[in-house]
Amino acid sequence: MPADNRFILCCSFLLAGTFGCQQNVYYARSMPSEFAAPRLTSIQKLDLSTLARGTEKSELIYPGDMLSIHIATGLKEKISEPIVQRVTDEGTVNVPLVGHVPVVNLTLSDAEHVIQDESSKRGIYRNPQVSLSLENRRVNNVTVVGAVKTPGAIELPVGNCDVLSAIVAAGGLVKESGTIIEVRHPAGVTTITENVPPPPGTGPNTELAGFRRQRQIQVPARAARIDLIEASRNQNADLHLEDGSVVMVMKQPDRLIHVTGLVKKPDQYHLPLDHDINVLDALAMAGGRTTEVADKVQVIRKLPRRDEPVVIQVSVREAKQDGRANIRLLEGDVVSVEETPLTFTIGTMRDFVRFGATSSVPLTRF
Repeated sequence: MPADNRFILCCSFLLAGTFGCQQNVYYARSMPSEFAAPRLTSIQKLDLSTLARGTEKSELIYPGDMLSIHIATGLKEKISEPIVQRVTDEGTVNVPLVGHVPVVNLTLSDAEHVIQDESSKRGIYRNPQVSLSLENRRVNNVTVVGAVKTPGAIELPVGNCDVLSAIVAAGGLVKESGTIIEVRHPAGVTTITENVPPPPGTGPNTELAGFRRQRQIQVPARAARIDLIEASRNQNADLHLEDGSVVMVMKQPDRLIHVTGLVKKPDQYHLPLDHDINVLDALAMAGGRTTEVADKVQVIRKLPRRDEPVVIQVSVREAKQDGRANIRLLEGDVVSVEETPLTFTIGTMRDFVRFGATSSVPLTRF
């Protein structure tokens, strides 16, 4: 390139730096806080216990449980063999001769007292001794797929059937697990809980905190998308599962940044899954700068709810001295090491030296 043209180009760089449009251009140390990239929350660092949602007591009776009922009346000729009965979806158990008695959400001890009182009230037995034992728990069949250690079908007790229990039963999350989970509930019947007055005869000293009755309603198939990070902070998030639910643990999507300009290996690079990347890290990933005097870096960032991207000016020298200037990068950022009049001049001198060295012609003696 002729010397005059190089001089004009140098002036253009100076003019652009002095009079260029500064709208949407910010300096790293003074940019608005809303432009900063949030810290990466690794799924591996998430405390899964925060996803627990009022786990039911394991000793309570639930619809579908199998109970062994034994009633002793005190008369030898009236001694009966234990009878196994299933708790109905309405929350009752059919006691021989006595009929249906509500037992759902009661402990075995409380249920024995209720059956005993109902037997006397209905005139079946005068002072029976009731003994209950749990023969078999009702379980829900749930399928867990995606980024877990052991995907597949699992069985969960009805009282503890939620996303946390499903993830734990599937071996837990893996390194590639993302924070997003899709839950698909099948069409059919679901059980809802209603608060009703305590059954008669429970007495003030029982463990009951109010009696709840469950009934079933028809529901269509439906899907829910859950962010585990948000769910861990929101105790009202619905994480329950039903019989036939499918839990899909999504993998972390590829998070890319682009590094360009005066770097040795300009390209797009994957952001790590488990830690943040800063500007200096990105330059190292790209093999470093082509010249140490290249100090000006522009981070072009597209932010939600903004029509135009913002440009964040970063000084490599300041970034090495002050962590605030070494800003975290966001997925989709473009990191550009910019040409400046100084880098252009040094590049021109290097080209000139290289050209002069390769084009020198040795003298020939005659």
